[in-house]
Order: sequence, then structure tokens, then C-alpha cells
Amino acid sequence: MIGQRIKAAAAGLLLSVAPISLVAATSPALAEDLPQAKPLIVDYKRIQTASKASLDVNRQIQAVRAKYQAVVDKDLEALKKEEQKLREAAPKLSDAERSKRQKAFEEKVAAAQRRAQASNKAISEAVDTAGAKVREALVPIFSEIMSARGANVLLGTEEVVYFDPSLEITDEVLAALDAKLPSIKVEVAPVK
Repeated sequence: MIGQRIKAAAAGLLLSVAPISLVAATSPALAEDLPQAKPLIVDYKRIQTASKASLDVNRQIQAVRAKYQAVVDKDLEALKKEEQKLREAAPKLSDAERSKRQKAFEEKVAAAQRRAQASNKAISEAVDTAGAKVREALVPIFSEIMSARGANVLLGTEEVVYFDPSLEITDEVLAALDAKLPSIKVEVAPVK
């Protein structure tokens, strides 16, 4: 009995959400109200990696990462030396003194970890901000190209299985973006 109710409900649900092609076949007036899709295709990943602005951002971020990595390496080297000294001195220290020095060392390790995390966060935020500037510059470019070509849908190459190559506008978008935004100043917040 329950199985029959489920089947009846499923059949009713399927009939209530009939595909547009079925609606169009039974109601031509409704089908005429729907706009004809005129898509264009763009390789958004390629724009993010091959545009002049993106390449400039990557160059700047690599330089900042190298700078922060040098600080992390220096902290790590100092901590290793301090740990070695602590191990050598440990047998000669009282329990209270050894515990005190161990706690101070652990606090230094935690501080170094916080600085490294803050560096990663600052870099991540700078990349996000630069990415937002690229996306902001892309909106009018997309709009202009779509308008010029009479398109009303923009799809990414990742969403489309197969398409006519004449629909892809990636090269055109890259050229326009490179002309409009050849570089971006990456501003990474200072880390203390």
C-alpha cells in the first residue's frame, strides 16, 4: 500500500514538472515567451593564469612568499639552536628551572607559528583582493563582448562538454583584460 502511494506521488511529481520541450509541444505560446539561448564560452582558469595582471600578481606574491619564508627559516634556525642548548643544559638544571625554560621555549615556538600563520593569512588576503580587482575588470569586458556578439549566456569551458570553437571568446577577453589591467599592485599587510 505504501509502495503504491510513493509510485503515485512520484508519477504526479514527474507530470507536474514537465520539461520545457513537453510544455512547448503542448503550448506554443509559452515556448515563444522563452528567450532563445545565445551562449558564449570562456576559459576562466586560463584568464586567471595567463592574463598580464595575474602573472604580475603571481610574481609579486612569489617575492613576498620568499621574504616571509626567509623570516620563517631564520626563526626555525634560532629555535633549533635554542632547543639544542636547552637539551644540553637540561641535566644540569633543577626541575623548576628546566620547566621554566621549557615553557619559555614553547612560547617562542607558538609565537613563531602564529607569525607564520599570520604571514600565510596576509598573503591569502592579498591574493583575494587582487583576484577581486581582476573579476571587477572582467565584468564590463564580458558585458561588452556579449553585447557585441548578441549573446545572452556566458558559460565556462568547465561547464560545457562540447561546443563550437567559434563560441569561445577567451583570447578576446584576455586581450581586452591585458589592455585594461596590465598589472595590479599587490598589497600584503605587514606581519608582526
